[in-house]
Amino acid sequence: MGKASKGVAFVWVALSIALAVLAWIDYDPQFRLYFSNVQQTASSLIAALLCFRTWAAFPPGSPLSRAWGLIGAGVLAWGIGATIFGAYPILHGGQDTPYPYYSDIGYLATSPLISAGLLSFRRSAGLTTPAWGWALALALLIGCGYWTFLANREGLTGGDVATQLSSVGYTLFDPILLAVTVLLATAFRGGVIGRAWWYVVWGVLLYIVANQLYTYLVLSERYVTGSWIDIGWMLGFGLIAWAAATTRQMLR
Repeated sequence: MGKASKGVAFVWVALSIALAVLAWIDYDPQFRLYFSNVQQTASSLIAALLCFRTWAAFPPGSPLSRAWGLIGAGVLAWGIGATIFGAYPILHGGQDTPYPYYSDIGYLATSPLISAGLLSFRRSAGLTTPAWGWALALALLIGCGYWTFLANREGLTGGDVATQLSSVGYTLFDPILLAVTVLLATAFRGGVIGRAWWYVVWGVLLYIVANQLYTYLVLSERYVTGSWIDIGWMLGFGLIAWAAATTRQMLR
């Protein structure tokens, strides 16, 4: 990677760490709210742009092109959701965005699209998941699914239609994405392309962890935008962006 790319990555990480420090010292919540919203939105939209650039660098109809297009669409969906989520406090005097809201449409579309992209890559690369990989994926699917069910149980059984639909999506989509990610990760056999895609795997895992920590803190009524867990989304999309840029450079 060039110096410019490494410089951008350094700034990306530094800003993410800065948010964690601001949360740790309990700096002005209003500042952290806007700081986090801006960085989450920028991280996802820039990552989506880099994914689409990699998508366009492959020959038309290439399976790998399809994989990057789907991942880029998933990250873009999250970025659109983050834009709507971040605009709410600006338009409503600094109030936190309610749940569910229009932003959840973008958030809910993210995991299925990224899952489809990972499966497309696994299929096009001819990767074979060993039996232990399937067993691990199944165990995590059940475990994570049970957790997300508990986390969203109130929304599943009560509230309006929008709340119930959102809760169904949040209950199902992250466990499926986690299982698909494990199927891909346990199928790697090394190589240059494999090393680049490990960044995608770690980025997706950070994204899932941030989602689940967010759910936990919301349930315990301790989450506010600008909390330290927000860096999970920022760094997760940063790793996906790095993978996209690395893959594109290999094609030159």
